[in-house]
Amino acid sequence: MTPVSRALELVNVSKTYGEVSAVRDVSVAIPQGEFFSFLGPSGCGKTTILRMISGFIEPTAGSIRLDGKDLAGIGPHQRPTALIFQNLALFPLMSVAENIVYGLRVRGASAATRRRKADELLELIALSGYADKRIDELSGGQKQRVAIARALAVEPAVLLLDEPLSALDLKLRQHMRSELRSLQRRTGVTFVYITHDQGEALAMSDRVAVMSNGRIEQIGSGTEVYDHPATSFVATFVGENNVFDGCVGPTEGGLAVHDGTHGALRARNPGRLAPGTPALLFVRPERFRLADRLSVGSPNVLVAEVVDAVFEGMSLNITLRRGDAATFAIAVPNDGALPIPAPGTSLSVAFAPEDALVLPPGPMA
Repeated sequence: MTPVSRALELVNVSKTYGEVSAVRDVSVAIPQGEFFSFLGPSGCGKTTILRMISGFIEPTAGSIRLDGKDLAGIGPHQRPTALIFQNLALFPLMSVAENIVYGLRVRGASAATRRRKADELLELIALSGYADKRIDELSGGQKQRVAIARALAVEPAVLLLDEPLSALDLKLRQHMRSELRSLQRRTGVTFVYITHDQGEALAMSDRVAVMSNGRIEQIGSGTEVYDHPATSFVATFVGENNVFDGCVGPTEGGLAVHDGTHGALRARNPGRLAPGTPALLFVRPERFRLADRLSVGSPNVLVAEVVDAVFEGMSLNITLRRGDAATFAIAVPNDGALPIPAPGTSLSVAFAPEDALVLPPGPMA
């Protein structure tokens, strides 16, 4: 791996506990100032990676470097990192300002320096005037901001966040996403974020590493991992996807015919799978269109029976079935043109070849 200036680098990092491999040969370079997320289900190794970066545990193999310096043997309090836990770990008997400058006090900063830093950070997190308030007087979102300010007070090179929004309700969680992203951009500090929530990762991150069973399946921007998943796991973990079983038929110009349970359908073939190869076809519900709104002769038209239709405000989510094949789902925008179809209704739907892809069979989420 080529070193990246002022980057946080994980080079062939593994962590085992006896016979159990929690993290397997992970390599990634995170440039300074990037908002980078590790995304994956519980038990995939993402929190273990965070704890290795922070120094609470050491890798079994590989190295972790910051600005080219190996961090091996450097304890968590000596590393230029700060970690925000899920439970925030704020001190209830201290004021907001005392919580924010706690790390500076431990490091021996003067009272004047602590006051100046507290005022600066309270303004940054839009809580000016809250210096003397108790922690229990704050809302969940305000506590979140205080925890971030406390971490930033020690001026870390890397801020590590372990699912910090998981305890918040949906509306506040969505609000805090934009606040976190805005804070990261204003400070320029590298954020390394751990989450199992794909919406969080896609909304906030410059890049995302999707993990499964201790390994990185794919690294890319939110649009890359969503629109161009590299594996069956990424395709099914990041967002909703319909999966059609079958094998590759004729191929041409980056496209392939997929012969499967729903007939012969054309899709992108990024791995250049050869004819006769077993393959799964993936197409997202929102990529379907009503066939009667497309031009005559459009490819990939499916005539199916409505099993269920659920109105969700912005969209109408419809479950369809064709004969004995497995059901599949489509999402139709709520533009007022389509009445809610009753179960048993026949519906013609279609998708463009460019909106689907074939991948080799493999583990799925």
